Amino acid sequence: MRTIRLIIGFIGTRYEGWQSQKKGPSTSSGQGNTVQEIFEKHLKKILKEPADLISSSRTDSGVHALSLTAHFKTKNALPDQKIKQALNFYLPKDIVVHSARTMPEGFHARYHAKSKVYRYEIWNRSTRPLFEAPFVLWYPYPLNVALMKKAASYIKGRHDFSAFKDKGDEKKSYIRTIRHLTVKKEKGVIRIEIEADGFLRHMVRVIVGTLIEVGRGKIPPETIPQIIQSKDRSRAGPTAKPHGLTLVRVKY
Repeated sequence: MRTIRLIIGFIGTRYEGWQSQKKGPSTSSGQGNTVQEIFEKHLKKILKEPADLISSSRTDSGVHALSLTAHFKTKNALPDQKIKQALNFYLPKDIVVHSARTMPEGFHARYHAKSKVYRYEIWNRSTRPLFEAPFVLWYPYPLNVALMKKAASYIKGRHDFSAFKDKGDEKKSYIRTIRHLTVKKEKGVIRIEIEADGFLRHMVRVIVGTLIEVGRGKIPPETIPQIIQSKDRSRAGPTAKPHGLTLVRVKY
């Protein structure tokens, strides 16, 4: 039995996230409407056996990925390069396999991940985006980036992020470590990049929504520590829309 690691990229616009929704609707082509379902359908065709694909991240509906890691096990002896080529032949044009590689026994895409890096981009111009529209949040009003940077400095570190998660996330612990959190503006685009050892449900999008409220002058950056300590979701900002979010890479 081999363990194959895939490095995957996809445009999430058409999909209901990564995770298989076995009882959910299908697209008009008869394919599942999640990235995982599409992959497993084509892997079964290529390998002549079922394959359960496990990813490093369960991206939400509409979220994109530049480099998501996933793995599956197979008895098929098809070479790695042939698996990659076959998948890229069958997959829709908005999904691509960057690499396929046989890994040592025991490799696990989710459990062995050390950190994940996400990027959120805000199109902060008066004119709406065109080609960039599927990948950015258009926000045409002024945002104070200096205040957003100050707020970000309070969010970095190891905290209980209960105030920055949405309903439906039931875990034993809500403590996570944010290793890096940067806010930069260049040519009218605000780029927020965040790296952490793990994320709660919608955590990145809630952080972004909070930073936008700070940039609007609605939340003073100095109150961020109080919001974190409160563990009260209602005190943080709204959940930012998914299409501005991209999983950049997973570190091992």
